[in-house]
Amino acid sequence: MTDAVRVIVGGVGLPWLRDLDFGTQFVRRVENLEWPPGVVIEDLSYAAHRVLHLLQDLQPAKVVLVGAMPRDIDPPGTIRRYVLDLTPPPDDEVHERLGEAAGGIIDLDHTLAVVRYWGGFPKDTVVVEIEPADRSFGLGFSDEVEAAVEQVLAIVREEVGAS
Repeated sequence: MTDAVRVIVGGVGLPWLRDLDFGTQFVRRVENLEWPPGVVIEDLSYAAHRVLHLLQDLQPAKVVLVGAMPRDIDPPGTIRRYVLDLTPPPDDEVHERLGEAAGGIIDLDHTLAVVRYWGGFPKDTVVVEIEPADRSFGLGFSDEVEAAVEQVLAIVREEVGAS
C-alpha cells in the first residue's frame, strides 16, 4: 500500500464537540466518494505522534489536512486554506503540546506542531481549516459550518486533482 499512496487527505477533529469535530465528520462524509488513484482519506483525530508515524510509514507526496480551529479572527464558517510553513516550532511549544496530548487534547494545532517538529510533513502540505461557530458538546454542525462543507470539499478535490 505504501507505494500507492500519493496524497493523504486527513481530517482532525474533537469528537462530540459540534463544529470542532469538523475534520473527523468531513472525512466520514467524503471517504466513499470517488477519488483519484493514490488518494487516501484518513481520520487523523488521534495523538500527533501517531500521525507522525503514519506519515513516516506511508511517505505521501502531499498531505491535505482538514479541521476546525477557533482563531477568532474570522466570522464563523470562514474557510482558510494555506500552504503549511514547515519550519519546526520551538522546543518548549512542542513539549507543551506533547504534555497536553498526553492529557487527551487533540486538535489541528497539536498535530501541526508535533509533526512539523520532527519533519514528518512533505513539502507539499496544505491546511484547510474552518472557523467554528458552535464549540459545545453535541453532534452536527452549526448552520455556518454546515453551509461551508461543499466548498471545503471543492477545495480538497482541487488539491488532490479530482475537480
